[in-house]
Amino acid sequence: MDQRKVFVIWNAFAGGKAGKIRKRLTEKLKDQNLEYKVFDTNETKSATKTVSKYLDKAFTDLIIIGGDGTINESINGLNLDIPVSIVPAGTGDDFIKNLNIGKTQEERIQTAINGEIIRIDLGQCNTRKFVNGVGIGFDGQIVEDMVSKRVPLLKGHAAYYYHVLRILGGYRERNFKFSMDGSQPLEKELILLTIGNGTTFGGGFKLMPEAKIDDGLLEICEIGKISGLRRFLNINKLSGGTHGNLKEVCFHKTKEISIEGNNRLFAHIDGERMGQPPFEIKVLPKALRVRTHPSS
Repeated sequence: MDQRKVFVIWNAFAGGKAGKIRKRLTEKLKDQNLEYKVFDTNETKSATKTVSKYLDKAFTDLIIIGGDGTINESINGLNLDIPVSIVPAGTGDDFIKNLNIGKTQEERIQTAINGEIIRIDLGQCNTRKFVNGVGIGFDGQIVEDMVSKRVPLLKGHAAYYYHVLRILGGYRERNFKFSMDGSQPLEKELILLTIGNGTTFGGGFKLMPEAKIDDGLLEICEIGKISGLRRFLNINKLSGGTHGNLKEVCFHKTKEISIEGNNRLFAHIDGERMGQPPFEIKVLPKALRVRTHPSS
């Protein structure tokens, strides 16, 4: 077997946590006499550019240190079918809730270097790939507001929950026109339409409790018209993934979904601002090789 060469990309903007993980990871790579090169990313979409430009056929592995946004950017720059490892260092770290990579930092670093390789699905929205999902409507508006109505003193979870609570009661349902797997177009008034490869969004909201990252399908969650008071009374069900028992909630599984344009709708992709539809979204079955804990 040829000598392994590891491409490490880390989000320097994530601060001390990511820096400590990078230091420990490189120590372990040295201990195992593995060749590696470290790249940092701290600008918008710079991980996509960095991976696309510098990750060539000499590299056998990609290790990502960061959150969902860094994972998304890195995957969108990846043009080789090599194993990808994730050591979480973000705010929400929603995507890794779908993978067993170990519970402690040491276990996760060990998995990143020597874990078993499995294949998982990706999604694609227009030309951009995603690992976790796309949220349109309420959750897309939250991310839009976090960018356009930034509160300087609030960051991470605090900023997210501030915007959730700010618009939760008054956000009005929007008109969605969409079709799944080429079926007849549907038109519905919804608070949100979320398309998931993974289960969890927004740092712990289990919107897609039945989603699987290796079944060749995307899970769709619709939430229809629901009063402001009932939203507050039932928001805890989103955390537990039990919102499916509400009459306003509907789930589907599909391989493709087309969403027509509407300038009143905003979207996110893996927690990052995505803009507005129209969107053509599809699953890419078994498109990514990832390392998992040997007990997976």
